[in-house]
Amino acid sequence: MSNNTNFTGKSREWLTFTLFVGCYVLFDYAYFKIPVDLFSNVIYYHGVVTVCADVLNWLAPLEHVFAKQNHLLSAKANLEIVRGCDGAGVLFLVVSAVLVFPSGLKRKVLGLLLGTGLIYGLNLLRICVLYFVIAYQPSWFQLIHTYVAPTLMVIFGCFYFAWWAFGSTNRLHEPA
Repeated sequence: MSNNTNFTGKSREWLTFTLFVGCYVLFDYAYFKIPVDLFSNVIYYHGVVTVCADVLNWLAPLEHVFAKQNHLLSAKANLEIVRGCDGAGVLFLVVSAVLVFPSGLKRKVLGLLLGTGLIYGLNLLRICVLYFVIAYQPSWFQLIHTYVAPTLMVIFGCFYFAWWAFGSTNRLHEPA
């Protein structure tokens, strides 16, 4: 009897994993179907670059950062935001995980909204930090841009999902 139950549990786990991978692949495929001009001139400009320019000018008004298409520009730096530098990969991981996790609709919607907001906010922070790195320590840019920042984004995404998923499970035991 336990073998049959174990098989059903394993099947469910594989199905969940397959759905997770399928969601991620679908989001990634759709993402790469969006035209580059739409990213540069609309999505990145309005959703990332102008926001980061405002934040940077608020934090360091002497930087005089301005937004032009998908670039953060100043006398000290030119940071270009391109496809892949927008946190989309981490967002797709979090969204896929929330969608396939067994939880109620309200909890999923809350998880998607909070997760999207978190990843968006972290990505804005990442871009602001990268601006200062390229302006003041350009030799660090490759390391931070390629390894440190993406790794931290994935770690924060995983911690968020674990926190959200833990809050989504039904309590098995009543408090004593």
